[in-house]
Formats: sequence, structure tokens, C-alpha cells
Amino acid sequence: MPSTGATPTVRPVDRFRDVLCKTGMRPDGVAALVARVPGWGGRAADLRPLPGGITNRNFVVAVDGREWVIRVPGERTELLGIDRSNEREAAERAARLGIGPPVFGELPDVRTLITELVPGRHLEGAAFEARIGDVVDRIQRFHRSGPLAGAFPVHRVVEWHARDAATRGTVAPGAYERLHQQSRRIEKAFAVAPRPLVPSHNDLLPANVLFDDDRVWLLDFEYAGMNDEFFDLGNLSVNAGLSEAAEHEVLARYFGQVTPVHWARLQLMKVMSEFREGMWAVVQTAISTLGTDFAGYADERLRSCEKLVARPEFTTWLEDAARPLT
Repeated sequence: MPSTGATPTVRPVDRFRDVLCKTGMRPDGVAALVARVPGWGGRAADLRPLPGGITNRNFVVAVDGREWVIRVPGERTELLGIDRSNEREAAERAARLGIGPPVFGELPDVRTLITELVPGRHLEGAAFEARIGDVVDRIQRFHRSGPLAGAFPVHRVVEWHARDAATRGTVAPGAYERLHQQSRRIEKAFAVAPRPLVPSHNDLLPANVLFDDDRVWLLDFEYAGMNDEFFDLGNLSVNAGLSEAAEHEVLARYFGQVTPVHWARLQLMKVMSEFREGMWAVVQTAISTLGTDFAGYADERLRSCEKLVARPEFTTWLEDAARPLT
């Protein structure tokens, strides 16, 4: 949108001043960025923090009765696999499909997206599983929407995370080499009967799924890119702690049936989801200045991954995953 050239008045709420400072930027600095957003010139805007997020600090800006979400990212987020151009393409695609919030534009200099604050609530446990069909429908709609420019090759991503952490003085935990060998076995099994890559979200935490009474929104497309279709399904399952019955529903809703091949590929991508999440946290220990215990988080997710590969069914999963889906 074209700028009017005027400068709006942006008022960060005083009692949240300390929260704003945790972005690594003074409150007036955040407000100054908001003041430069094209289309908001000459308009009063109120700024307040939005809870949640461990990579970015999130805020709500109220302008002319509408509320928008902005994000101020942490340092060197490109090392986490975030490409702002890829994110914008995916978020705008999701908005056009009606599964993601409308996109207003970019925050100047920072290049993070400004998206509408849509109504809804987060769910967990049984409440989340009760709406799992709606969630899968949104994922499938995104997967079928055509190629994206960016890619998220998960087997390479874990390797890149190990490399980037090491070059910044953080050695990957001992579990990395053990799990890397299993990653190679999974990649080899899938390659026997490859499937076309699809546009994937790649970060389906419950916090990135918002429920209203009659719709579901997918949020935060920072890691979006072309990937195996089963990664989103496995990522969703392991992050939401889905029951076995819910996993069957996910596969039945997405594919129309549940075969041993479907089941195996879902379980193996749960392994890759935990491996990637753990190595993401290892990079965070090397680069983040936030007060989050990323080392503990990495240990937790890598331990979970090792438990999955230690299951007696793991070899059977590898064998079944090497078969064609049809």
C-alpha cells in the first residue's frame, strides 16, 4: 500500500516496556518500525505484546479498529532455516486459500510479516483431537496448492543445524551421530518408492493452529517449503501428542485409507520431526540471547527421538515405508 508520507502516533503500553526490551530493541524502536509501515501514515496505533513465541517477540498493533500481529525476530534466524521470502509466499498462499490470516505487508527493515489478528483459541489433548479432521483438511488444502519456491529437505536440515552449531562453538550432542544414521536409513527407505514433494508448513505445533467455532487457521509459515507430505502429518502428531486412534483418523482423512505403508511413513516422519526439533534447539543454544533453556529442550526432543527409533517396530516401519503407497 502506498504511504501517505505522514508519521502516525504509536503508543507502546508503559507496563509492557520491559517485555518490549527483551526483543533486543527499545520500545521506541519497535514503535518506530510500526510508524514506518506503509498505509498507516497519520493514524494512531496502539502497541501491546502478544504472549507466545520463543524465536520471535510478537505484538499486536491496533489501527483504525483493526488489529494486526507483528513479530520482531531474534538474532540470526536465517540459521534456523527461516527465509523471509519463502515465508511470505507461503503465508500469502495460505491467506488466499482461506486457511491462514490475511497478510497486510512487511515490517520495515525486519521483513517479518504483518498479519491480521484472527479470532480463535488454542486447543490441546482431547479437544484438539476432536477437531483433527478440520486440521487435516487445511493441511491437505495447502499441500495441494502447487509448488513453492522454497524447500525444506528435512534430512539435510538436521545436517545443516549440526554444521551451523559447530561453526559457532556448540558441538552436537552424542545422540546426533546415532540419529543421523537412522535419518539416512529413513531417507533410503522413502527413496525406494518416492512421492512428489508438496508445499509444507513444517512447524505444526498446537500453538500454530487456531480454532474458531466454524474454522481452523494455520499460523506462522516461517519454515514453509517443499517437503515430503508425511512430514507435516508426523510433525502434527508428535507435537500435539496425538493418540494412536487420532493418527489413524489423520491418515484416513488425508488418504482415504490406512495401510501399513501410510502408518510406517507417518511413524518415521515423527522420528524426523523430533530429530529436526532437537537440532533446531542445538542451533538456538549457539545463537540465541533469549533466556530460554534451549539445551534442555534439545535434550528432551532428542531423547524422544531415540525412544522412537528404539521401538521394536522400527525395522518393520523401514521395510513398509519402502513400498509404494498404492
